[in-house]
Amino acid sequence: MRLVTAKPFGEVTTKGKNQAKESAKILNCQSCKFNVDKISDLPEDLLVHILSLLPTTNDIVATSGVSKRWESLWKKVHKLRFNDQIYHGKKYESFLHFVEKALVLHKAPTLVSLRLSVGPKCTADDIGLWIKLALDRNICELIIKHYSDHGHIRLSRRLCDSKTLVSLKLKNAILGAICLPACFSSLKTLHLRYAKYSGDEFVRNLISSCPSLQNLVVKRHNEDNVKRFVIKVRYLKSLTVYLSPLHDVADSDAYVINTPNLKYLNIKDHYTDLCSFEDMPYLDEANLDVAFTDTEKFFESLTSVKKLSLCLKKSEAQYPEGIIFSQLVHLELCTCDDSKWLNLLAKLLRDSPKLRVLKLNDKNHDFVSKYCTYSWNQQPTYVPQCLTENLEIFEWRNYKATFKERDVAVYILKNSTCLKKSVISPKFKLSGEICDHHIIREDLASMFMGSSSCELKLD
Repeated sequence: MRLVTAKPFGEVTTKGKNQAKESAKILNCQSCKFNVDKISDLPEDLLVHILSLLPTTNDIVATSGVSKRWESLWKKVHKLRFNDQIYHGKKYESFLHFVEKALVLHKAPTLVSLRLSVGPKCTADDIGLWIKLALDRNICELIIKHYSDHGHIRLSRRLCDSKTLVSLKLKNAILGAICLPACFSSLKTLHLRYAKYSGDEFVRNLISSCPSLQNLVVKRHNEDNVKRFVIKVRYLKSLTVYLSPLHDVADSDAYVINTPNLKYLNIKDHYTDLCSFEDMPYLDEANLDVAFTDTEKFFESLTSVKKLSLCLKKSEAQYPEGIIFSQLVHLELCTCDDSKWLNLLAKLLRDSPKLRVLKLNDKNHDFVSKYCTYSWNQQPTYVPQCLTENLEIFEWRNYKATFKERDVAVYILKNSTCLKKSVISPKFKLSGEICDHHIIREDLASMFMGSSSCELKLD
């Protein structure tokens, strides 16, 4: 534990005098006009709320010099935010002393939120002491952010002692020292951004220690020491998983996701091949930008979804026959995989009878290849039900204006009898060798459309 020389609390903010003057100018601005401090006459609860809106606890404490009324108001603010970057070039002990004294002197019945943004000088002992003080104040939300250019910070075992934490958000933290099994019995939100773990089993045990978890965000990097990432939470409602492409080769092998009550799913991972899904019968929205190869079970687990955004990076992805997206009303499909997206579109149109919104977009901003030879091999032999009964909005962004894409656009515009709005905008830097945008634009503008009330916009 680092020893800190005790000082009077006011000494920490002796830039304090200047800050207090600035705060006084802002908070007592009315007195300049009326020679009356009207702000100080506001109810105490409102004043405390105003203070909670200031950027950092340093700013909040600085207002204690405004007047006698303001001297102790900062102690009742229920959200505290500390950032050691504002102590750049000064003795770091001043920051340590300031955080410790602020937590000790805090008088609100419950500390709703504590945010710590720290750099390389902060140690596990420092963090451990602050966590203990926060837990003593019945902390509800704890946010610890370690600056990415200074590596990771090891968290204290004391974090496992929490019975009141509802939200825990960590960035660039090493979690291996946390004692497991723990029980974060009240935890509903957990964010793990670029954390390091001690292995696969640690992740499984950590997540299973949160029986009430409803919102999980996992942003991974290639050195997190996890190959098989298991997420098994019964009551989870929202899941976001992102694998950062920091290196050429990822260390991840697979995801195992068992979340039967999930409503929102967001995965962006171009490296992991395998993902094991269990059924998600309550899923409302899914945003998936992935490179999974074994996708048969993947598609089957999405059949209850209402809004789907899909980008598949592997052309060998498999689509099972016989499934129905009975609730799907909004579909966004990425067109970057020239070899497969057309056939996937045909199947999704066939199997989504209630579809009302269709959006196509090429998320790959490269030039269009002049060797692009894909075709719509499985163009429907009959018009899907969604086109004749429900589709109202059709948008195509980054339209490459090839003759094959023209055929797709014509098919949809011609057969969509309920269409109200259609927007088609071209991809920038088109190659004249493979398409003639102006000719295709004229073709689309002059074609017969299935819906007489449709507004067609060609950018």
